[in-house]
Amino acid sequence: MARPIEAVKDINESKDLWKIVVRCKHLWTVTSASKKEHIEMILVDSELDTIQVIVPPFLVSKFKEQLAVGCSYVMQNFKMSNNNFSFKSTNHSFKLVFCGSTSVKKAELPDIPMNYLNILHLDAIVEGKIQYNILVDILGGVTEISQTQINADNKKSKVVFSITDNSRSEVQCTLWGLRRLNEGFL
Repeated sequence: MARPIEAVKDINESKDLWKIVVRCKHLWTVTSASKKEHIEMILVDSELDTIQVIVPPFLVSKFKEQLAVGCSYVMQNFKMSNNNFSFKSTNHSFKLVFCGSTSVKKAELPDIPMNYLNILHLDAIVEGKIQYNILVDILGGVTEISQTQINADNKKSKVVFSITDNSRSEVQCTLWGLRRLNEGFL
């Protein structure tokens, strides 16, 4: 008998055999100082709940070609981990970590929005109405780039800029670790 689909909000440490139906909202790779690469993602389900997922270095080659932003999947079998990073990608108490038995199957799932963003207005940041250690979606325009710095050793950069939105609030932001600043990426 097939396992039932479970909601992202219900994920907890009680088991590793979760089966979820999700869309990949964000995906990025992280390269450590020892040159090992892992994948991190934010997944969203039909109830618009999100959770962070990590694909460890030893599984990157197995899953890298299967995973893409905007695609929807049936995923199952994960290791559970507390979401205790200093800076979190979601406010979920747990994160999922792929393991050797993790299964990822692409599926057409129209119930999950294609481009779900939970946009935060900049005035909420200015007024201190946010949790400062959680990744948020914002929409605005860059008004000034006040600093760019490139590390000669690893070609990674730091960019400090100001952004504003329709609320007329302005927030200073810093992007760290960009590698292609000179190729048009801010």
